[in-house]
Amino acid sequence: MLHTSQAIFHTNAADPLFKQVRMFQALAIPAVFIFFMISGAMLIDYRSRMTTREFFKKRALRVVVPLILWSVLWYGYDIRFTAYPGPIPHPDPSVSDFLLSFASTNINTLFWFFYVILTLYLVTPLLSALVSLKERGYLFVLVCIYVVTNCFIFYPLEILKISINNNMVNFPLVTFSYLGYFIAGYLIHTDYFSRKQENLIIGIGVIMFVIQVSFVSLGIGTNLDMNNSTGPIVFFYSAGLFTLVKRLMISVKVTASAAKILKTLASTSLGIYIIHPFFIKLFDKLLSITDLSLIHVYLFPFMVYLACVLVVLIVKKLPGGKYIFP
Repeated sequence: MLHTSQAIFHTNAADPLFKQVRMFQALAIPAVFIFFMISGAMLIDYRSRMTTREFFKKRALRVVVPLILWSVLWYGYDIRFTAYPGPIPHPDPSVSDFLLSFASTNINTLFWFFYVILTLYLVTPLLSALVSLKERGYLFVLVCIYVVTNCFIFYPLEILKISINNNMVNFPLVTFSYLGYFIAGYLIHTDYFSRKQENLIIGIGVIMFVIQVSFVSLGIGTNLDMNNSTGPIVFFYSAGLFTLVKRLMISVKVTASAAKILKTLASTSLGIYIIHPFFIKLFDKLLSITDLSLIHVYLFPFMVYLACVLVVLIVKKLPGGKYIFP
């Protein structure tokens, strides 16, 4: 939904389409941040299941290998073809250009996710050690520092267009822009918060969601970056949604067949993320439309998702397919 509503960057507030794609952006913005929360929920306590050596080996196979492989493939694609969003043209290819582009995330801009998750993996053993010592309270303190620093200092300064030199503050991982999501996901998942505290998180999330939708509906704040990952609206909307889904799933009985389907679909997520720009471009070409088309905005999320699922599942069955799409 986020990537098929990119018309938000090519239209203005006077265009009827602008409000529609802005609403899509507002609704879907928690997507990647919830993925970071799920990653934290599943990985921070890894020491109860594996050694740190095994942890890094599995993470390397699941993330480093596909990052390198698909960076090479997308770079080759970028030489002659285009797609949006993500791929960046490389009219003068060379080994040095590839290495420089790889180091600066200039092969496929959507691959920023890989670089972030790898950074979070590097700090996971330190966070896991606190869990082993039964010091989850320190993890909560880290989330508080993250929220205060990013949501209530840096974000307001950005909105007010006040520039300060915060390089020395940003370097420590404690204020890294996605660490708060990573740790919060683990704390929520492991019932660190009481039911009343979870209700509060859900309530704040609902308020942030209402603010987000109301601003879009009323055409307010078109110049504000309300989808900024460091802003309080996105953080608390994501945390509230994550907590709400957790709460709902406790009371929902999933059949074995439904669980198998969900597990299969979930296994395709990384592959979908990697290849979906190609299918957005392909469908635009086949239908002779652009991202300003309502078909592109409203139907492509489903069309692209289904096409990618089929491709990923087929490739996974081929020899070596599990390395192409872990």
